[in-house]
Amino acid sequence: MGSTKAQHAKEKNMTLFKQIALMLSLFLIIILTTVLKLNFQSAEDSVKERLYEDAKNTATSLSLSLGSANGDVSMMSTMINANFDSGTYSKITLVDVEDAPLYERKQENQISDVPQWFLNFISLKAPIASANVSAGWSQVGILNVQSDSSYAYTHLYTILKSLLISFSIIATIGLIILNLLLHAILRPLKGVQKQAAAVIENEFIIQDKIPYTKEFKDVVLGMNNMVTKVKAMFDKGNEELKQHKEQEYMDKDTGLRNRKYLIDRLPEYLKVDSLSKDGVSMIVALSGMIEANEKLGRRDVDKLFSELASIFRNPARAYKNSIVARMNGTEFALLLPNCTKDDAIELANNIYRESTVLIKDYNLNDEETFISIGVYNYNHLDTIPQLLSQSDNALAQAKFNKVHIHLEESKSAVEVMGKEAWKMIINQAINKNRLTFASWKVINTKSKQLAHNFLSINLALDKNTSYSYAKFMAPAIQAGLSCDIHKKIVNMLLKNPNMVLSSSTYALRLPEEYLDMKETYDDFSKLLSSSGGALPFKLIIELPDKMVRQDSKYIKMYTKLFKDYNIDIGIFEFIGESDDYQYLQDLKPAYIKAESTYFLTQSTQSASALKLIADSLSISLIALGVTEMKTLEELQKKGIHTVQGILTEEIKI
Repeated sequence: MGSTKAQHAKEKNMTLFKQIALMLSLFLIIILTTVLKLNFQSAEDSVKERLYEDAKNTATSLSLSLGSANGDVSMMSTMINANFDSGTYSKITLVDVEDAPLYERKQENQISDVPQWFLNFISLKAPIASANVSAGWSQVGILNVQSDSSYAYTHLYTILKSLLISFSIIATIGLIILNLLLHAILRPLKGVQKQAAAVIENEFIIQDKIPYTKEFKDVVLGMNNMVTKVKAMFDKGNEELKQHKEQEYMDKDTGLRNRKYLIDRLPEYLKVDSLSKDGVSMIVALSGMIEANEKLGRRDVDKLFSELASIFRNPARAYKNSIVARMNGTEFALLLPNCTKDDAIELANNIYRESTVLIKDYNLNDEETFISIGVYNYNHLDTIPQLLSQSDNALAQAKFNKVHIHLEESKSAVEVMGKEAWKMIINQAINKNRLTFASWKVINTKSKQLAHNFLSINLALDKNTSYSYAKFMAPAIQAGLSCDIHKKIVNMLLKNPNMVLSSSTYALRLPEEYLDMKETYDDFSKLLSSSGGALPFKLIIELPDKMVRQDSKYIKMYTKLFKDYNIDIGIFEFIGESDDYQYLQDLKPAYIKAESTYFLTQSTQSASALKLIADSLSISLIALGVTEMKTLEELQKKGIHTVQGILTEEIKI
């Protein structure tokens, strides 16, 4: 059964070149074999005829000599012996008219230098030639002569060897010429095959050499036309998305990011496995702009805003991954990960002082035109609406106090246990194999099919107590154990793949801090090499868009490694922030995952451009955090049908 499948697969994968070459080679070999057989048959007939002619000539000449003996048997035997010894004969006999033997001389055939298989293959019997022996007018007897066939076997064997050598040389030369001709004729098809394979790999190759053969010429031109159109689709989508990115994410007056950019980036900070557990959201509002516009005019007010933006931007640089955005005409937001409330108050005071000085420099009354700063000390467990609402509340309070600065603190962070307790539990879970997999469905709602299963992790404390990824991952990051956890689950997945009891498709998300280490790449290489990549399911590794678009030094290494072992790549935390989307063509991801809010707030032009790129590269777009049917319906109107979230557990497939 296995052999049949293997043979079927081999036949299925046989190229056109091999099929034509095999057919023509067989045809050539059949023709050469037929010609060889006919040549050898002709040589065999010629040898048989030669044996008879030799015997006939000997019988004729010897019978004349025997006639001079006048019937003297002793004299005739002497003549027969002389002829026998000087020639190659198998037998010479002399009988009287009544067929009674008068004299006989014979010898056994001794065949040397001829293999037995040839003797078995060729049946060669020398014919007997006869002649009358007369003394005058009276008949003495009849002379029978049979030639020795041993030399005929040797001669035929020599002929066969010569034929085989010559025909082998002819066949070899013919096959070489045939191979060269086929390569020359089918070279355009190889180019087409390379083009097709490149399209599958999201690469665009144009054939410059157009073949002369009409059929091949039409195919090559058709492929070139198709590839050109697909490349044009990608280039158009890439350019449009870059242009709309500037429009959607930038405030043209100040050069800062805008409200949409902040909203699209917030999920990266408000998640359980965020690198920053907490931080500060600061809203700065400028009051008295009506009076400022009347006194300065629109142009100088815009200049004022630009200089205020520099004041906000400078202190934010001290915080990694900070965001400064203009929320509307008079409000600005600063998101400062890992900023403490004490540092935030000091920073707010500095901003207030510098801004007040700037306002006075524009000859504005600082009692009419002033800034208010609302500071909210957020926690990673906050939702986006909570963070924005609390930040607005802090700003409202700031507007009505004397210092125009107000701090609000998050009340949502309630620790179930201390940092050291968590650290001990997580270390035990890693060492005692208490981490288990859980999966969530990712569904194509249009086809009602499972796209893949998204793998999550649970921590089993004992038989009755377990913690979900959302519960234990934040304290794990604070304890510096995130990379240890991901190293453990990668080992579990690749060393013990049967722990996932399905032959479906599974996606595993890995964070940047774990991937951006040489040790991680080396571990992956060893694990895949030892297992041969033989997994009972299809595996997709999800990489963060931020790491991918920055062209991390390990991305190309991971891409090649995963491709070698038939592991697909997915992208998560996509917000279309790149300056060039060529990296999508280079990476060839199976899909892009983004928050549902990102897709829903995209402009029509930006959404169309992203869809154009995705379609040209065969990339699926997947919306995350889908919890309500209303959200799903809005996504479907936008052309996004594959979703991940709580709602997928309710969808029947």
